[in-house]
This record gives sequence, C-alpha cells and structure tokens, in this order.
Amino acid sequence: MKKTMVAAALLLLISTTRASQTTKHSDERNILSSELPVALQSSIKATYAGYWITELTEEGKDKHAKYTLTLENADQILHLRAGKSDEWEVVSTTTKGE
Repeated sequence: MKKTMVAAALLLLISTTRASQTTKHSDERNILSSELPVALQSSIKATYAGYWITELTEEGKDKHAKYTLTLENADQILHLRAGKSDEWEVVSTTTKGE
C-alpha cells in the first residue's frame, strides 16, 4: 500500500512540475488577429498573405504590449514578435520536413 501511495505522489509531483514549466506568463494571453493594432494587422496582410496564423499572444497592455506570432504555410513556420515599434521582427524560420 505504501508503494502505491509513493508512486501516486511521485506521479502527481512530476505532472505538476511539467504543467508549471509550460504555463505562460501571468499577463500573457491568446488573442485574435482582429485585436492587434491596425499597423500590425496591415503588415501581416501585406507581407505574409500566403501564411495562416497558428498562434498569437499578447503580453502586457496598451502602450507596453508585446506580441508573439506564429505563421505557417505549406513549406515554412515563422515566429515573429512586435513591441513598441509596431513592426514585426522575424525571430526564427523553420523549413517543414527538416
């Protein structure tokens, strides 16, 4: 019985540790592309027309907000971020199939 309780406690501890490692910052939230500032929306539509948004988060609020964006097409995955400047910066590019 003790071995079962110890194993259950260990499993609970491991799952709790993993969950805490994958949580987002307390002020980070998923948003819709329509919630982006107009300048950032326009830039995505003009520059990345052949891509779809797979993840979009906002950290902070109003003038201090930072955005993280993941775009994909058939060949690539792009990770972008934007802050005060209202311009997207490419953080990383991954070719699918690598």
